[in-house]
Parts: sequence; C-alpha cells; structure tokens
Amino acid sequence: MRAESGAIALPPGFIEEIARAGDQAEVLRIAAEWLPKIIGGERSSVSLPHGDDRLSIHAIGGDLVMQPGADLPIDGSLVGAAFRSQQVLVVGDLDGTDYVEAPVLRSGGLRSAIVAPMVSNGRSLGTLNLGNSQLGWFTAIDEQRISAIASLIASFMNVHELAERERTRAATDDLTGVMARQAVLDVVGAAFASDPKLPSLLFIDMDGFKTVNDTYGHQAGDQVLRLVARRMERLLGSSDALGRLGGDEFLVMIREDPQGDRAAAVAEAMVESCAMPIALGAVRIAPRLSIGIASAEDARSTAGQLLLDADQALYSAKRGGGGIARADAQIRSRAALVAVIDREIDAALERGLLDYHYQPIRCLATGDLLGAEALVRWNHPEYGAVPPQLLLERVEATGRVDRFTEWSLNRVAGDLAYARTMIASAGALTFSVNLSRPQLAWTGCATSFIGSCNAHGLETRDLIAEVVESSEIQTGDAAEATLRTLAGSGAAIALDDFGTGHNALGYFTRFPIHAIKFDRSLVRAMATDDKARRILTALASMSRDLGIVTLAEGVETQRERDLSAAAGIPHGQGWHFGHPSSLAGLITLARRELDASSGAGIAARLALPTLR
Repeated sequence: MRAESGAIALPPGFIEEIARAGDQAEVLRIAAEWLPKIIGGERSSVSLPHGDDRLSIHAIGGDLVMQPGADLPIDGSLVGAAFRSQQVLVVGDLDGTDYVEAPVLRSGGLRSAIVAPMVSNGRSLGTLNLGNSQLGWFTAIDEQRISAIASLIASFMNVHELAERERTRAATDDLTGVMARQAVLDVVGAAFASDPKLPSLLFIDMDGFKTVNDTYGHQAGDQVLRLVARRMERLLGSSDALGRLGGDEFLVMIREDPQGDRAAAVAEAMVESCAMPIALGAVRIAPRLSIGIASAEDARSTAGQLLLDADQALYSAKRGGGGIARADAQIRSRAALVAVIDREIDAALERGLLDYHYQPIRCLATGDLLGAEALVRWNHPEYGAVPPQLLLERVEATGRVDRFTEWSLNRVAGDLAYARTMIASAGALTFSVNLSRPQLAWTGCATSFIGSCNAHGLETRDLIAEVVESSEIQTGDAAEATLRTLAGSGAAIALDDFGTGHNALGYFTRFPIHAIKFDRSLVRAMATDDKARRILTALASMSRDLGIVTLAEGVETQRERDLSAAAGIPHGQGWHFGHPSSLAGLITLARRELDASSGAGIAARLALPTLR
C-alpha cells in the first residue's frame, strides 16, 4: 500500500483544461486523461447512463481495457453500485469480488479499482473509474481526491447540459418540434462549407393555410402544422434535415442527392401523405403542399444559390396551381433576375432607372382619348425588360413597399401634371395607378397619394387608384382603411381585373368602388361564348344602376370593341386602342389627335368621366 499524503489540491493545469472545454464530451475526455496523473492509477474511464438500467463506457484514459460503448448493468456492476449509492467505492482486490466487470478488468492486468459517482443536485450523472495493477493501491486520500474531481466534473457537465438545452431550444421550432429556421439554414450552410456532398433542397408551402386559420382558428391551424411536420419527418432518413422556416413554410435537405432523384421521390411521398385528411373534431382538413426542388449540380454550387433555386421552383409550382416543380434553366434564369432586382432596385429608384409607360383609355363609341393607365417599366442594361409583376413581387418581398409606393405616386402625379401642360385642352386628362393590397396596407399610402396630388397642383380625383380584384382585401384591415380614406378625399377607386378573383360582387357592398375594369379573359370570351356576352351585359347594366363606371380591358380586335360596346361598356383599353408608351409618346399621340380634329371638341374628348 502507498504512503498517504494529506494534499488533495487539484493541479491548476487540469482545472484550466476543464474550464476551456467546449462540451460534455470534451470534459469527460479531459477527466479520463488526468485521473491517472492526479491519483496514480494506470487505466481510467468514464461511464454514463444508457437507458434506465445500464451504464456505458464513454471516455478512456491509458490502454484500453473496456471498449468505448461497452454496456454494464447498473445492478451487479461496480460502476452501477457507485452510481446508485452515490458513494465512492474502493476495491483492493478484484479477485475477491463478483462484480460483472471484474473478469474483464482482471484479464487486462488490473488488481484494484476505485469508482466515484458524479452527482449534481442529487442526480447521478455517471461515474469516474480508475484501476491499478497493484493490490490495495487506492488510499483514503485517493478517495477524497477522486470525490473532489467527480464533484468538479459534475458541475461542469451540468453547465454544459444547461447550455446544450438552451441551444437545442433555440434550434427547435416550439410548435412542430422540427428544426427552427436558423438551425436548418445553418445545417444547409454547413453541408456546403466543408466537403459538399451535392444535396437537394425541398422548399415546401401549404396551399390555402391562411383559410384554415381564418375559418377554424389558429389552434386548428397549429394542430395541422404539427401533424404535417410529423408526416414529413417520417419520410426522411437519419442524415436528412427538416426545418420550419416560419408560418406554413418548411425546408428539407436531402444529403448526397446530385441528380435530385431521391428528392423527387420524397416530395411525391410528402404530397401524398400530407393530403390524407386530418380530423379536427367534426372537421376534416386535407392539406395540400406545393414543393420546389433544387439540386446542387456540382461542387461549385453554393447554399445561397440552391436556396434561391428551390424558392423559385416553389414559386413556379404555386403559379401552376400547386404540386411539385423542379428548378431548371428557366427557373434559374428567373432566380438570377430576382437576385439582380433585390440587389439593384434601390439604386434604380435613386438614379431614375425605373419609368412609367402609359396605355390609352378610350371611349368605345367614338375612340376618343379619355386617359391612361400607368404601367411601371424597368429596362435593365443586362437583363432587358424586367417583368413588372416580378418587380412588384420583389418590392413587396424585400420590404420596399413604402419607398416604391411613394416614388410611384409622386412620379405618376408629376407625369400627369406635365402632360396637362403639354397638351392643349387636356385639363381633365386623368391617369390611373395600380395599388396592390400590401401598398394599400402601408400606413402612409393615403397620405402619400393625397400629398403627391397636392404637390403637383392636382386634385385627388385626377389620379385613379386601381385595386386588383384578387387582392383579398378584408373588411377591417389596413388596406380597407386606406381605400375609405382615399374615397373620402375625393379620389376614385377602380376595381382592376374584375372577374379573376372569388369575391368580385362582395367588393361592391364592402368597399367604396367607383369603377370596374372587366378582365381580358371575360372580354375575349365574348367573341365565342354567348353566355359570356350575356353575363357582361348584365354586369354592365347592374354597374350603371349603381352609378359605377365600366371599362373593358385587353381589347385587341374590332370585334371585341364592338361586342364590349354592345354589352353597354362605354370605355376600354388594349392594343386595339394603343400600346403602352412613354409619357412623351402619349403626349405626341394626344397632340396628333388634337391636330387631326382641328381642335374641335377636344376638351370633351379628353375628359375622363367623373368616377363617382
């Protein structure tokens, strides 16, 4: 037996290493390496709980006797006895014991052992284990030392356990239990940061989820999200990742899927699985998914590119009515354009690179010019004409609604004021400007509209606010408040694309509407469908009874013009009456018509009817 020394102070180097450890595994490795140095044993290990009735070996110091991962029962083992009793146990001669691990230790040349439980707040976290080849090696001082070490290790393990819980909580979506937004994005980024394995991404969105929340309440919506997440999770492999980006959007990463074949199979399985009805009391809801798929083509692919491709593929899927879409050359081209728009739109606004073109509005009976609709244009030096709808989508998606709306209202008002000074007898010329629901919901919209008119010497009735009929403006929301403020100031409200949404007739009773513009699809249908003609005739008659002005959009032929006029629609626009042109082009057109008529009746001809 060794002579005892009264010193039980722990080496500073050991404490410093433990304090620098980044996680529990490193704490345990350091403990296993230092135990023989501090106490004088030869071989050490750390055991941790594995299930309710077993302990497994994790960290090893010195030559291996028991392999990492080896399991020992709590009942009947030396480590289990220390773990359960929360007392340091010393065995002077392993030959005289029947502990289950004793034969393995003896075969490894060990004759004595000491085991200390790591205890924190009354809970056993595991054990520190040390063996020696000499009989009766461990002393009372060794018991004190290993007890102090075990207490220190338990404290640090507890700290790391709490930190890991916080990290897990932050990395987990509270509602669904899958990864949170930043966590899954970090996983995707990490897949590219080191040795890319050419993964695929699935960008997933639930169609019509807002209706579930609005109709059945947010608790029902939350339950649907939880069940859909579980269904999707069951279809993934252990190396795949699923995270909720927010709302009803999810992101899936499929590892090592360069051709996207597995991603396509998973997407189809998800659409099928999630479409199974969910029973919420007496209500059955069948969720529908739209999924965009993007696959890394080679090692040059980046996480950002793949995310953008998947996002654009999802957009393509939703434009097609739902289902699955895979990123292709066309979608990637659009994604590149989206990136350009997002990056350059601020500079384009500052430098005056965005412009407005104007499409004439005419009297169907006489062809007289009455006004024009303002249509935004951006001719990019590299990509050419930027699709207006895409530009507006990015304005809304990137939080630039306020800036763009203020610019557009001021620009159109300024253009109208200038046109009136350049065209004789054009004092009643009126321009209309499109306003989406997000633009109307901006709290400064009405103020900007009225202020732009005042700044350019116009009355509010000189600008017509065109609202897309499918904008889903709800009673009581901010967009409705803007409409009522504008109407109260004397501005006219026109309902654009009438007939493409689901609540067309409801708009008349819920919102102040002064004019409606029948969508191109309805106008075109009149040429071949007598039912369409009768419907438009009835709608035009109803509008007259309500004091609402009507206009036919997309008139491209003389027949469509004649049919629209016969249906009782007095005004129209479309290529038959003139393509959109620059402000200078519109002024030239108006002047040419003025000269052709020798000035007779021009004031009446250019005056847009009052929309009240």
